[in-house]
Amino acid sequence: MTKTTDKDKKIGPMPFSKSLSSDELFAYSQLNELHQLLSLTIDQKAMMIVTGEAGVGKSTAVGATTDQLPTNKYIVSYLGQDQEASSIWRRLASSLGLRPSFSRAHTRLSISQYLNDNLLEKNKDFVLIVDEAHLLDLPTLEDIRLLSNTDFDRTSALTIILVGQLSLRGRVKTAGFEAINQRLRYRYALEGFTEEETAAYIKHRLQLSGWDQEFFAPEAVRRIFLASQGIPREINNYCLSALLKAQNQGLNRVDAKLIKQVLDQRELN
Repeated sequence: MTKTTDKDKKIGPMPFSKSLSSDELFAYSQLNELHQLLSLTIDQKAMMIVTGEAGVGKSTAVGATTDQLPTNKYIVSYLGQDQEASSIWRRLASSLGLRPSFSRAHTRLSISQYLNDNLLEKNKDFVLIVDEAHLLDLPTLEDIRLLSNTDFDRTSALTIILVGQLSLRGRVKTAGFEAINQRLRYRYALEGFTEEETAAYIKHRLQLSGWDQEFFAPEAVRRIFLASQGIPREINNYCLSALLKAQNQGLNRVDAKLIKQVLDQRELN
């Protein structure tokens, strides 16, 4: 590792932050596949499940698709980290401009009536995204599914996209979840990057912030891939820690030795 001079110092913003617009996302094969399935689900007003490990980018990928929907044709409601059914229905009612009731059943009925009226009047299409769905119990998931029942089950009033960790994929196949499992028209399991995608992703994030795309040596990238298993959130964490160490030590490149320091320090914390 070599020391930096004033000329070598990076003056751009620190890469690997959480905030990225949809058009800045790293494009790769899985993201394109998921986008296609999400678009089909929305076009058909169907129900879909998106699963993957924590930090793999499920919510970001779904949001990148729904962000592109024209607001004059679609209403997108995002529910996340709500484990209590009453909280879910209150937030959903508020997103539709309805006044939530103290009664969960009454609030749910008001939402269903609104969706039915909206369908008959052919107003905006409604897209419901339920994040962290693996935290929800069976009655709540069943209530969400019932929102799609309209016109004797011939027509759906909305698109439902369930997003959750891998355990959700197994749960919907167990006894008691048959109705939900049968209603899921599309399923997608998002995985981590390959080693090649990890290298391309790191270069992409560096480029967005105006940094040298070769700031991470190939062997450093390999160590990051092995440690992170290709999970984007973990890649960001390792890379950001490495950049901070490089700046503090006056280094102009991240090599395998520096990544080892990052990994060893993380093991101690």
